[in-house]
Amino acid sequence: MLKIQSFLAVMISALMLGACQPQPAASAAQAASTNAVEPKQYSFEGSDVRDAGLGGKNFSLLGANGKTVHLRDFQGKVVALVFGYTHCPDVCPTNLLAYADAINQLGEKGKQVQVLFITVDPQRDTPQVMTAYASAFNPDFIGLTVDKQQMEALNNVIGQYKIAVHKVAGRSSNEYLIDHSTGTFLLDKQGHTVVYEPHSQTATQLTHDIKQLLD
Repeated sequence: MLKIQSFLAVMISALMLGACQPQPAASAAQAASTNAVEPKQYSFEGSDVRDAGLGGKNFSLLGANGKTVHLRDFQGKVVALVFGYTHCPDVCPTNLLAYADAINQLGEKGKQVQVLFITVDPQRDTPQVMTAYASAFNPDFIGLTVDKQQMEALNNVIGQYKIAVHKVAGRSSNEYLIDHSTGTFLLDKQGHTVVYEPHSQTATQLTHDIKQLLD
């Protein structure tokens, strides 16, 4: 009986000691998992391309009067990137008209959106030509191009957004068309590429997606 009591006493002491020992802290991985912020959930009419590796870099092109315009100039605004050229017969004007309508639908919030029209035809699209063309759709739209010394900068931007460009010969060196990717992109207020909008998007669909990035 004495042996049993002694055994029980030892077991109780061991349990009490174990209960008093400090518990191991959660691992760094567990803590990080617990504190991680879930990515914001959206419901876009376009395609969510946050994981597609598009854009992500600042770029510098020529705007009105040959003044250098940087993407970072528009931090704090939602930016719409429209690639095209001023001789485009249908796709480019349709895209720009849709964005002009979307800006109107946004009302006061439209001031927080910047549309950048980036040429794929710098040979004909000078800063003056681009400015006149873009502003015809909305006075705040900005047309961007390059001079001959900056072709690499334009090619880098086209590459960042995986824009396909193919020149189609015409009757003369100045009469040609350019086949190009027709979709547009929406960047959030931090400059991250978030949404791909196909050419078929209506102004109402664009407005829906822009509102989500503004909120």
